[in-house]
Amino acid sequence: MTMTMRALCAMELLLLAAPFAVAADTPACRYVPVATVELRGDGALWQPLVDGTINGKAAVMLFDTGAYQSKLLKDSADKFGLSLLQTRGYSVGIGGVSSNYVAEVKDFSVGNAHSGKVNMSVLGNMGRRMPFDAIVGADFALQMDLEISLAERKLKFYRASDCDDTFLAYWSADAMEIPFGGTDTGHPTPRIIVDVNGTKLEAIIDTGASATGMTRAAAERAGIRVGDANVHTLGKSVGVGAKRIDTWQVEVDFTIGSETIRNANIGIHDDPPQGNNIGMPDMLIGADFLRAHRVLISMSQRRVYVSYLGGEVFRKRRIR
Repeated sequence: MTMTMRALCAMELLLLAAPFAVAADTPACRYVPVATVELRGDGALWQPLVDGTINGKAAVMLFDTGAYQSKLLKDSADKFGLSLLQTRGYSVGIGGVSSNYVAEVKDFSVGNAHSGKVNMSVLGNMGRRMPFDAIVGADFALQMDLEISLAERKLKFYRASDCDDTFLAYWSADAMEIPFGGTDTGHPTPRIIVDVNGTKLEAIIDTGASATGMTRAAAERAGIRVGDANVHTLGKSVGVGAKRIDTWQVEVDFTIGSETIRNANIGIHDDPPQGNNIGMPDMLIGADFLRAHRVLISMSQRRVYVSYLGGEVFRKRRIR
């Protein structure tokens, strides 16, 4: 499902008369605030949840820029009276492979944006029951420029016009500008290059990940082995697929743009059961990073703006 922002674009028309000024020397740039979506957290994990509806009934949705496509969860299908048809398709993730279903939905909404009648993909397995009914993926989230402010519990959408060379981080003149880079996989979530212990890795901004982590293969490229004395077992992680995979934690030097965080506690996820050759990035930059930073993913300029807000970034998680 590719859900269009019909209602959001209608709101944009009301705002066109007064877009905020980005810079005095770039009068041609029009950077229009289209909508703001309020977030609520999921307890200690603090995954960003948004309110929506499915067939007119209230639904809780995970706002997940790391997900390729917006999907419903099979566990919630009965709650909304949906009939499922199994397809030949499947989804892959850290937990392996999940069968896909399809359901006809009369209306799917996030905030003021409504899909109308649509066939939606339904995930068969997430490893455990989740505290949400659906996933709002990058096909919806990144149709426009997206500002992520977990500290304020807000998401903001913008539409840019003639802003190619304009500095868009209106909240801080010191915000870093990081160009998109890395492998073009066709995934709507853009990649950026980060550095772990002197090794370049490809990463994505993943609001659906509660903590930042890298693949075991990426860790090994950075000279880290799970048997090393400084690598500690955390337990199991779940995601798309039925399997629970081993997870570790290690202290590294992490660099994004011009910001370096020494002794950063970063997770390591074991390779998924089907292997790692499924187009997954080396690293998912999750909510632990986003809580301490303000981020603007500018799809219009193909770059990410990042500024540090303060506080601890990568908290040390409980070690078994």
